[in-house]
Amino acid sequence: MYSKMLTKILVPYDGSKFSIKALTRAMELAHNLDSEIFLFSVVNMSYISPPGLLGLIKSKKEKIAIKKWSKSIELDTEKMLKNAAKKCESKGITVSFRIEHGDVADKILDFAKRRKISLIVIGSHGLHGIGKLKTLGSVSRRISENAKCPVLLIR
Repeated sequence: MYSKMLTKILVPYDGSKFSIKALTRAMELAHNLDSEIFLFSVVNMSYISPPGLLGLIKSKKEKIAIKKWSKSIELDTEKMLKNAAKKCESKGITVSFRIEHGDVADKILDFAKRRKISLIVIGSHGLHGIGKLKTLGSVSRRISENAKCPVLLIR
């Protein structure tokens, strides 16, 4: 019964210890249920601004620096996702990945809706969470409250 329900598993992945645990759990599920995994990462430049710029862009030189920074982050993210995808492929799991730009929770929810995801497996905190507090991260909380499919939170 579950094998027909859970065919598309979305794993929002940022390289944090919780997203690594979420991927591990998703791989177990995908292997047992013959499901496909979608790795998904969002580059949100509002969290990242080069030192000294404080988010204010005045000169052409500063704009070029931010563009280079953004491209560097996207390349690092792609490398991280390719490595995670290799782990899935080594277990015989069908996997694909995607990188988008914007608000993290909104992009995850939109992707899940567009691709008709049947389960989201997400870490309880990401790179921006406060690990010592026993509360949900803001992204995982928004996903769990607003997703149209089941959500498995991994601590």
